[in-house]
Amino acid sequence: MSGLPGKHIVLFICDQMQYMRQGRVDPLARTPNLDALADEGVFFDRFYCSNPQCSPSRMSLQTGLHPHEAGVMVIYGFGGHTGHLGPRHRTIAQVLKEHGYRTAYFGKSHFGYPLEKLGYEKGIERGGGSSLAVVDEEITRDATNFLASYDATEPLFLVISLHQPHPPFESVEPYIRSFDPEQMPIPPSFADDLAGKPEFQRKRRESPGGGVTRQQLRLEMAQYYSMITKVDELFGRVRHALEGRDLWNDSVIAFTSDHGDMMGGHGLRLKGTFPYEELFRVPLIIKAPGVAGGARTASLGVNVSLPRTLMELAGVEVPDDWPNRSVTDVVLRRAEGPEQVFMEHYGAYWGWHPFRMIVTRSYKYVYYYGPDEPAEELYDLQHDPREERNLAADTTYEDLKRRLKAKLELWWRTTDGRTFAYYESADFKRIDAATLVDDNELWAFT
Repeated sequence: MSGLPGKHIVLFICDQMQYMRQGRVDPLARTPNLDALADEGVFFDRFYCSNPQCSPSRMSLQTGLHPHEAGVMVIYGFGGHTGHLGPRHRTIAQVLKEHGYRTAYFGKSHFGYPLEKLGYEKGIERGGGSSLAVVDEEITRDATNFLASYDATEPLFLVISLHQPHPPFESVEPYIRSFDPEQMPIPPSFADDLAGKPEFQRKRRESPGGGVTRQQLRLEMAQYYSMITKVDELFGRVRHALEGRDLWNDSVIAFTSDHGDMMGGHGLRLKGTFPYEELFRVPLIIKAPGVAGGARTASLGVNVSLPRTLMELAGVEVPDDWPNRSVTDVVLRRAEGPEQVFMEHYGAYWGWHPFRMIVTRSYKYVYYYGPDEPAEELYDLQHDPREERNLAADTTYEDLKRRLKAKLELWWRTTDGRTFAYYESADFKRIDAATLVDDNELWAFT
């Protein structure tokens, strides 16, 4: 694809932000800079992450691959899994370098791989600290300092990756003053008794740190809002830096999150393990030169489609061996998105609960293929958007469930999905440990 006026590409990623906490969706949220981006771009209402854990989802944003395709199933190092991204799994940075782009990455990576190996030439990687707001300030400073001296005649692919609003949640001044904990709403699904759901969900809610009281939730929600407002502020600083170098108008800009947070939905907190919208549905706003702004789409999308979309919107000829997944036609208003999208989860610090999932415009079907097999979940997203009633055992929906499962299994087979036993085997887990890095350390490269 060529001929579009875009040139530079900027991908701005935050961590653990729900779709539903954007100013365009939630009247309590304070995201004026992101709202302004939506005025200039396309706002996605039904965009999903490939996996509700950092490393797998972030690798999808780099490779256009689902986690099981990339071999990055969990956060690296967990349960003996480190991932083994092979030579056939090229990243967006590697492809753009071949097209003459300069590539830079600032902030959190959580890949477990040196960023140089993933195609980045410059950057500073910063792990978390006692205050994520302070670390994110440093990340933004690193990026804006880089932009201040960048040769704008060279095409640039820039990734800025913040830690917020990931826990530990904190009260970010002065924004916390706008969010009184006593006034924070309790999610309607908080009272879900999880009846008819897989047993581990109730056990997780009853375990230390798995569930949440109303008082604790209100405080964490106020903190969460304040951290999101800080993310918005820092995005505004990046925009100002781009405008100062006359890079904003000539850039493809995307804002997204790697996954969400339960934030009290179904009485649960934090990330991972569950198939709910709170975790999988994430923000996506895209601005591209020559594309009319102010659009809002309900088309389905998943983040494996974002790398190719960014390249296409920038006029880059995408290699034939790159995954053919894109939402470019949606951004350009040429077509609706797909009829269904696919996602997955494997394991988290609170247990192995592998599942694969299909989401259509009306339904969500989840199949567990690990220790919980043959557990299933089926939700009518139109009539039960809170996902409180699991219809998997309702014989009225047997035909629908059969059809959704057939589509899900076809996707799994055609993308080389394997069994739980295979993913726990030594053959799958093998990795050259010398390639790994400590994500909690400061790491600069030039």
